[in-house]
Amino acid sequence: MNNKYIINWELSLNCNLKCDFCSQWERRKKSPSRITLREAFNIIENLPQNSHISFLWWETLAYPMIPEIFKELERKNITYEITTNWLLLDKFINTFQNLNNLTKINISIDWYWEYHDISRWHQWLFKRIINIIPYILEIKPLTISTVITPNLSNNNLIKLHLLLNKIGILQHKLIYLMHFSEQDIQKSKSKIPDLIISPLNTEQKTNTKYKSEFLKKYRLLKDLNLDTDLQIEPQSIFLNEKISCKQIDKQYRINEKWRLSICEFIENDFWNLKRDKFEHLINDYKYKRLKQDITENFPLDICKTCCKNYNL
Repeated sequence: MNNKYIINWELSLNCNLKCDFCSQWERRKKSPSRITLREAFNIIENLPQNSHISFLWWETLAYPMIPEIFKELERKNITYEITTNWLLLDKFINTFQNLNNLTKINISIDWYWEYHDISRWHQWLFKRIINIIPYILEIKPLTISTVITPNLSNNNLIKLHLLLNKIGILQHKLIYLMHFSEQDIQKSKSKIPDLIISPLNTEQKTNTKYKSEFLKKYRLLKDLNLDTDLQIEPQSIFLNEKISCKQIDKQYRINEKWRLSICEFIENDFWNLKRDKFEHLINDYKYKRLKQDITENFPLDICKTCCKNYNL
């Protein structure tokens, strides 16, 4: 990934599941109409050749024209990866075999067996995912991510980790549930008044014990000493060192309105990638100024539990 532009792209906020911990309900209500194929191709045309696209969830594979977008990225020789809940996995097995520039697939699995399906409001999803994983492992690198919700029991998580190790998953990532309050929003805006911040909308509530419970779960799995590599995001929750944000320092983001933005919670956006060259936009004064303001005040109160944080 050295010398590449890492670009997180939200094609749409549409999703085919209703997960309890989803933080994006309000954004999804006001999501614009879907981007047309021509508009998507215009954006791809305006990206640098040395780009790497990370298609974010909500759900990438549910986007009607995603096969054509994959083909265009292949034609332009731009690498990309996807994060998916795999509800539509069966339809894409043959497609994935022919995508040379698809470098990684990330599946979100958050509970073991029936608890996973209850959390995601979809019966038999867990079984379908587990049965199809061996076929995917034969053609593409695969990572499993698990959002550690406050009500996820140690026993349930251990069962999931043991199963992933058994079926050959090489990397299991534990995700810290992002949370911030209205007070955090106001404190952040007091430092940077121009910030437009999206409220965090989720049914999952954390408490003062959440961090210690998260670390306890991590250590329980680590002590199993399995072949599956165990990681956490953000790694910065372990240490009190100086931290920064990947989306500020190392990455760029195209939001669902096809504009350059900072992240899913800071809604300030700039210009339009359907018309303008990417290199021109990232050098825009207002865009660079906002990034600098955030860097100088980092971490903002809304940023402290974000999985994009990393240790400097």
